[in-house]
Amino acid sequence: MFPPLRTASILGLLLAASCASPLQHFSEPLTAPAWSDKGEGTRSLGTSSGWAFYGAEIEAEGVSGALVDEGVPDTGTDNTDLAPRYGGAIKYGYSVTDSLSLGFMAEVRNFEADPIAPLTATLTAKPFSTYHLLLTSRYHLAPFGHEDRWRPFFGVDLGYIPGVDFGSVDVAYPAETGIPSEVVDIKASSYWSMGAVGGASYLLRDNLSFDMGAFYEWALTPGEKRLKLENLGGAEADIEVWPGGLLVFFGLTWFF
Repeated sequence: MFPPLRTASILGLLLAASCASPLQHFSEPLTAPAWSDKGEGTRSLGTSSGWAFYGAEIEAEGVSGALVDEGVPDTGTDNTDLAPRYGGAIKYGYSVTDSLSLGFMAEVRNFEADPIAPLTATLTAKPFSTYHLLLTSRYHLAPFGHEDRWRPFFGVDLGYIPGVDFGSVDVAYPAETGIPSEVVDIKASSYWSMGAVGGASYLLRDNLSFDMGAFYEWALTPGEKRLKLENLGGAEADIEVWPGGLLVFFGLTWFF
């Protein structure tokens, strides 16, 4: 099985290859050799969007009431698919050398989650958004292709997600228990993530590139929440959410 960085790099380059010919129709003549003036000291601003193949593992452990049986807590794990609805990012970069750039990215993603049942009840959330603040690194390889306008890159991102508000979540108990359903407000704690990135940029004009690629992201720490279920006699459970998955992206970068 390929490691995350190699997988993201391969997918990014395949995306770039599929768009090579159409991009030539949108490019303009360059006043200097491609990428020759994008070295150390160059700054950039950009925007991007894309699609996600994302999910989360949910771990639950009872801490009180009916979720603890003779001192032994109920435990369970479930997995959910997170279907993307929309998302976008803005970014800033600075080239510290001719090949290495460091930067910052702010991103929003909106998902719709499948119901989960890590313990006895089934939890169903409405669509929700996550907000990501990322420190980015990109190592740029030698240009290639049409007029050397293509330039592949790979890198690593460190992300901070300042809590996830799931809003009002429906809690449904098994029918045989006779316990009525209820609604609870869930806001998970902040967590950290890591991402391995690979892709390529195509220089459309002297100061503008089209970027595409993919990155694999995983949680370094979980989003956490203590959940209190009033209709279960006030029983409480600790919930941990471990999100991760593959994302593909495309966007534009302006150099100055």
